[in-house]
Amino acid sequence: MSGQTIPGDSRTALDKQQRAVRIFSQLERTTLGPLRDLTLRKLIETLISMADTLETLNLFEESQATIQAAQAIGKRAQSEDSHLHLHQRITACTKNTMDARRELDDHTSTLHVGSKIRLHGLISQTLNGKKGTVLGTANNNRIGIQLQGEQRQVSIQIVNIRYWDDPEQNCHALYDKVVATAQSEIELLRLELQILIKKSGSKHIDTARARFNLGRALWLSNKPLETTQAVEEFDAAIRFMTLREPNHQILNATKAIRDVALAVIAKFEKKGTLSAWPFWKSPTARWEDELDMTQLFRKLLAMTGREKELTITPNTMLQGLYRYGLHEFCGPAPPLIDQTTFIEMACEELENMKKRIH
Repeated sequence: MSGQTIPGDSRTALDKQQRAVRIFSQLERTTLGPLRDLTLRKLIETLISMADTLETLNLFEESQATIQAAQAIGKRAQSEDSHLHLHQRITACTKNTMDARRELDDHTSTLHVGSKIRLHGLISQTLNGKKGTVLGTANNNRIGIQLQGEQRQVSIQIVNIRYWDDPEQNCHALYDKVVATAQSEIELLRLELQILIKKSGSKHIDTARARFNLGRALWLSNKPLETTQAVEEFDAAIRFMTLREPNHQILNATKAIRDVALAVIAKFEKKGTLSAWPFWKSPTARWEDELDMTQLFRKLLAMTGREKELTITPNTMLQGLYRYGLHEFCGPAPPLIDQTTFIEMACEELENMKKRIH
């Protein structure tokens, strides 16, 4: 492993994961029968978790090697148990969905920790055009940036920040990727539940756990029908565990997420509340959209250096809304747009987008 400085918490997590891998690897060589299935599952899951930790530490080669090791175990297990191979595919698909959502977050218009940006309009020509990552929230109209490929961190005025416009990583394409991976995850989880019901029956803790996993993926779709289906899966798991496994740790987790899903369903029932970006963002009411658009307008003012004028140009509005996810906005606008006009036009486009999707 390359000699990089590793933060204490991540170093501790990595040490624990490496010890777990050694333990499960040893058990794999000596365990037979039903426990072997569980051992291989735990080994694959630990390897994938370790790959995430390595990726967080920017140890990308080691992370990729760890993923390959997990895939190799999955292929080896395929000849032993087709359900185990399916579980390995689900674990990998869940990770891909999480990565796709995180990647989309990093390329949206909201400047947050992890946002990918490039520097623009600085007096120092050596910094202009450099790419970096946002380190924290803005303070006195400045924000910390970690420069790409360098140890150096710089504090930059928001007006000198532009979004990282990579044609291969535009937010529309990234959103399509999120939807595709999330739908694949749901399909695989449905298949796993069907297999477990046939193999172990409806009244088994493995089946209850599969219902929880499917329900969680359906809930994260941020769509009315799927959220209702999620509650049905949660309720079925809760009924079984309340009678047969009342002390199981997953019972409280299932109840908690079921209650959140019920609150979302109640929110969907209010007029005008839908998700503009299913599988990515939660449903919002008009007043929530207005708050989001107010924040977006202020950031666009800061990024264009027009805090004194309190207006932006139609081109700035178009680019800002596209980055936000409103890819089809093309409405007529006055030469200069104030906050009230921006919020009204943007929220109208959001409402139209929600109607098109649902």
